Amino acid sequence: MASYVGAERASSTDPRDWGRALAVALERLLEAARLDGRYAQHEHLCGVDLVLRIEEDGDGAKVAVRWVPEDGDADGGESERLAS
Repeated sequence: MASYVGAERASSTDPRDWGRALAVALERLLEAARLDGRYAQHEHLCGVDLVLRIEEDGDGAKVAVRWVPEDGDADGGESERLAS
């Protein structure tokens, strides 16, 4: 089963400053899925479980997001899900 990870460094350890890093990490996760041949857009992440990992990184934090698509997630089954 494939899994995809996107990560980015936040320049602060304050969680209120992690929004940009999270957005970039999500973009990178989707790009990794597309490079693997999946049709993955932002809307495909709605309603799916993602794993978020935050690690200290000097004076900042590393924000990483992992997605393990289930059968039908963003590769053919989405049309049935969107139609219901």
